[in-house]
Amino acid sequence: MIRLLPNTNSQTINIIPRDKTSLSSINLTITEDGTNKSETLTDLTASDNGNFVSVSLASTILKAESAYYLQFSKGGELWYRDKAYVTSQTNDEVIHTLNENKYTQYGAGTEDEYIVI
Repeated sequence: MIRLLPNTNSQTINIIPRDKTSLSSINLTITEDGTNKSETLTDLTASDNGNFVSVSLASTILKAESAYYLQFSKGGELWYRDKAYVTSQTNDEVIHTLNENKYTQYGAGTEDEYIVI
């Protein structure tokens, strides 16, 4: 899953697409999970970054604490697909949960333990 910031500035993501031969004329459709609100970015250009391909994008529909589907296409065919989570949290060491203070999380030693064989 890709993590993005909730702003309209250009952000660069690294992906491993199906094909690295031509890195121009890439289209990206960003669709919000749940509402199906979408935006299409056209004629994006990528750059080869060794094992990865770097793509810069600037979207206007990104809202904090929301999930999105990303679908890259080239020449009308699927090039890469992934999910993205938009958050303003930048510290990788802090554990982030979607259901903060809404559900009780059970720890080890509770009655809800089971063994999978």
